[in-house]
Amino acid sequence: MRTIIYGPPGTGKTHTLLGHIEKFLKTTDPDKIGYFTFSKNAAREGRERAAVKFRLSILDDLPYFQTLHSFCYNQLRLSRNQVMQEKNYKDLGEKMGLEIEGTQQDEDHDGVFYSKNPYIQLINVARSKEIDPVKYYHLTDNPKISLNKLKIISEELQRYKSEHGLVDFPDMIEKFLKQSDTPKLRVMFVDEAQDLSLIQWKLVKRIEEASIDSFIAGDDDQGIYKWNGAHVNTFINLEGTRKILEQSHRVPQKPFELANKIINKVKNRVDKKYYPKEKEGSVKRCQSLHEVDFTKGKWLVLATANYMLSDIGDVLDEKGLYWQRRKATPRVKNIYEIIQKWDELKTGVPMHFNDCKKIFNKMNKNWDNKLFKAMVKDQFYGIDDLKNKYGLQTEAEWFEALDELGDEDIRKITKLMKTGEDLTRDPRISVSTIHGVKGNERENVVVTTDLSNAAFIDYEKNPDDTHRLFYVACTRTENNLFIMEPKGSKAYDI
Repeated sequence: MRTIIYGPPGTGKTHTLLGHIEKFLKTTDPDKIGYFTFSKNAAREGRERAAVKFRLSILDDLPYFQTLHSFCYNQLRLSRNQVMQEKNYKDLGEKMGLEIEGTQQDEDHDGVFYSKNPYIQLINVARSKEIDPVKYYHLTDNPKISLNKLKIISEELQRYKSEHGLVDFPDMIEKFLKQSDTPKLRVMFVDEAQDLSLIQWKLVKRIEEASIDSFIAGDDDQGIYKWNGAHVNTFINLEGTRKILEQSHRVPQKPFELANKIINKVKNRVDKKYYPKEKEGSVKRCQSLHEVDFTKGKWLVLATANYMLSDIGDVLDEKGLYWQRRKATPRVKNIYEIIQKWDELKTGVPMHFNDCKKIFNKMNKNWDNKLFKAMVKDQFYGIDDLKNKYGLQTEAEWFEALDELGDEDIRKITKLMKTGEDLTRDPRISVSTIHGVKGNERENVVVTTDLSNAAFIDYEKNPDDTHRLFYVACTRTENNLFIMEPKGSKAYDI
């Protein structure tokens, strides 16, 4: 029996699924319960929360709490040397006389590398949609991609994998669907179902056929990954017993009202009623980030494209604010830790070799390289020893001693120190694209409405996708929502 759970923003989809899992655990062994999602972050969250809540071992008790790709990887009994890796993409590129780099490792254990190369990305998305890459090229009209080059890379990629006995991201699902047995489960849970592609839906249905019960959760209104192959209409048209989670524990009344106006513009969606939390909140409109008072609280600043984030960062730097790009550790935090160590060293605090090395790496003319190499690891050193025996040549203030710091670094850190920002902690302000922040929330959210030329063209062709995008952005707030008003014609008008 299939139950479909619709979870609007902040209504607690994962919490609800864990509640159902708890009921099944009373009569069912954990290894007969499957919890699947496409997102590695969602899979990790579900796995860890279940392990803590039910006092279970992730490795021993929860073998089917994983991403769909990890599931296929394990069921096919693959090893890392059978999966396309960074070195393989580079090797392929060299043999073709092309540069195919820019890959990042998945944090899951399935060994999959996700290529940032636009040609590899297009090929993978096309296959997830079960469309020929050349046909998909004509549908996307991407000016940055050459059709001839796409044909060559697509053909050579398949040839390379065949010659070396390798599989890539989409191959795992295709191979499983063709030849693998499906484990018999008592119940299957799927989270963030609106993000699944057509071929992933085939996999879900295969697992579901081998299960007695299934719970499929998502929110079509938050289906913002169409560009990456997601097929939200499959979720919209799904048949089964429907349950709508009605109470948001995140979104206050004023931002809720604005978000509802946006999402009601979407033509093809599941109509659902849900209610804001009992807090008014606020919606404020501004023309510039300079008008926003960032001095207190935690913030998300959201844009529609990566290239916009640098301009946002420049404004925040100008205001002397401490920020990070998504979850990346800010460069100034690492530098500030070195500054602190340097100041401690000058006051007589002995320093471990590892910290001395960090300081050394930010010095050029102020430390003799040959003498430094004579230092012994896992030892502590005072400043007198470092000066008399190991080549340290200065006790100057950090902005003079750490001569590898550029003028921009010094200005930025000095300004942050003057504004009283705590550089020892994670930044209060996070800057991200809207696509990169789904699932997150902050007390204060700034949404920039400017669109790139490509995004504006897509908005005119597929307005529903853009409506969903800004709906997701506006529902990240726990209190205050700031809307950056359109600066020009190529903007989303909220």
